[in-house]
Amino acid sequence: MPSTSRSAPGISQLIVGAYTAPMGGGLGVSAFTAAASDADTVELVAGRPVPLESPSYLIRHPTLPWIYAITESGPTTVVALRLDPDGTLTPEPPVGGSGDGACHLCLDPAARFVLVANYGSGSVSSFPVRADGSLGAEVDLYQLSGSGPDTERQEAPHAHQVVLDGDEILVPDLGTDLVHRLRIDDAGRLSRAAAPVSLPAGSGPRHLVVVGEHLVVACELSAELWVARRDGSGWASGTSVPASAAQPAERIYPSALVAHGEQVFVANRGSGTIAVFDLPDAAAPPRVSDAGARSNLSDTGAQLSMRVELDCGGSWPRDLVVTDSHLWVANQTDDTVVVIARADLEAPRIDFVVPTASPACIVLIDDDTAAIA
Repeated sequence: MPSTSRSAPGISQLIVGAYTAPMGGGLGVSAFTAAASDADTVELVAGRPVPLESPSYLIRHPTLPWIYAITESGPTTVVALRLDPDGTLTPEPPVGGSGDGACHLCLDPAARFVLVANYGSGSVSSFPVRADGSLGAEVDLYQLSGSGPDTERQEAPHAHQVVLDGDEILVPDLGTDLVHRLRIDDAGRLSRAAAPVSLPAGSGPRHLVVVGEHLVVACELSAELWVARRDGSGWASGTSVPASAAQPAERIYPSALVAHGEQVFVANRGSGTIAVFDLPDAAAPPRVSDAGARSNLSDTGAQLSMRVELDCGGSWPRDLVVTDSHLWVANQTDDTVVVIARADLEAPRIDFVVPTASPACIVLIDDDTAAIA
C-alpha cells in the first residue's frame, strides 16, 4: 500500500527515528512532508534522511523549531535538529554525555534542560537548552543502583524512560522494578525527590503514563500493566492486569504506552497488537475486561479494563502516537509506519502505510504548529 491516505491525516510532517546498522536497516532520522495528491488524498513525501546512529527516540521543543534525538549507542549522544521552514532537518554537532545506551528523553517543565534516560548505564543525564534551542554540554549525571530477580535482564539498573509529573521526573527502571522520583534544580542538577515507587519483583517497568490521579506502568518482563492511584504525595499499592489477551508462540513485550482521554493504549511486541484500556473515574464500579479477568483495584479505587485489542498491521510495534482520528504505529521489523483509523477499533481500518526501514520512534508535526518560528 502506498503512503497515501484516503482521508487527510491532519499533519504537515511525519518525522521518524530509525535503528541503523547493526541494530536495524534504517538511515537515521527521516522527515515525510504531507502533500495533497488530489481533493481526497494526501501523500507523505520522503525527504533526505539525516544520518545519525540509531536515533531511537525523538522529541520536539514546545515553542521552538527543534527536534531532539538520542543515539542508542555508547557513550550516549544527544543531537539537536533544526526544523527549517521548508520542512528539512538540519542537525547541530552531537553533544556527548557520560551515560551509555540512551533510550528516551524529555524536556524539564520549563524546557530549559533535556533529560535523558540511559538504559545501558542505568542513569539519567541533563543537558542545557540554550535560548535559541540548541544544546550545551552535559550538566549532570544521576546514577541509579540495584538489581532485580531476572539475572539476564535485571543484573543492574536500566533507566528506560523519563516522564514529567508536575515538578517531579519519574524514571521507570527495568533493572530494579522501581519507578524513581527525581527533581531538577535551576542549574540542571538532579537529585532524589522522594522514595521510589516499588513494583512487583521481576515485572521490569519500561514505560509509564500519569492519567489524572493514576499511574499506569507498562511492565516489559511480566507483560502486564500496573496501575495505582495517587495517595497524598505518593502512590498507593497497585494491581497488575495482562497487557494483551493474545497467546502467541513467542513472549509478549509491551513497549509504547500512551494515554488519550480516559483511555490507555499499549503496543505489544510479540503479539503484534495494540490493546486499548479504559481508565474510568475511580468511583465507577469494577468492570470485567475482554480477556475475562476482573481488574478492580479495591484498595486504591483505580480500575483498568480492556476495551479492545487490535492487530497493529505489522509486527514488533515499538512506538505509538494517538491522535483524535488515528493510531500511528511504528512496526520496527516490518519496516513500516501503519496508520489506523480510530472511527471503529472493533473493525480497524488501515488508512495508509508509510514504508520506512526499522522505525523506532514517531513525531507528528500538525498543521496548527508547523509554522512555529
